[in-house]
Amino acid sequence: MCSPKSDERRLFLALWPENRERRQLAELAATAAGRRRVPDANLHLTLVFLGATPADRLTAYAAALADLSVPRLELLLDRYGHWSRSRILWLGSSHTPPELYELVADLHRRLRGCGFAPERRTFQAHITLARKFPGPAPAQPPATPIRWPVEDVALVESLRDRTGSRYQVLRRWPGG
Repeated sequence: MCSPKSDERRLFLALWPENRERRQLAELAATAAGRRRVPDANLHLTLVFLGATPADRLTAYAAALADLSVPRLELLLDRYGHWSRSRILWLGSSHTPPELYELVADLHRRLRGCGFAPERRTFQAHITLARKFPGPAPAQPPATPIRWPVEDVALVESLRDRTGSRYQVLRRWPGG
């Protein structure tokens, strides 16, 4: 695996939960995933993975997103899923609001003008609760679904240290 150049930062755009939603997500992760869960501080919903990003590209992305208006929407996180190949336990919605798909499409349009190439796989809104999870996902949905009012998009950097990855929010674009 290639390591990023010294001026590159590993970035993504995400929905970043506020404290209330983060606590609820952490409780579900602890119940459903146990020891294998993602650290509470890292729980989020990735909208666009930007990858290793040099400083000049980051400047171009920021300019392309300068007038971004995030639609107000609410996610109802009410179902578990498991991807056996990647061994990921996730939490998602049985009905993803169309505004979320429109937001992701808008982000892709804006970033393409800066040379960004979106992933080929279809966007599926989910929050990774656990990695290296043997499966299967819990058969029952969460007893109390999480209602998450979305009001902004965060630019997040993934930082590696001896304990693994930690995420740092660099900037937010608020809703309209």
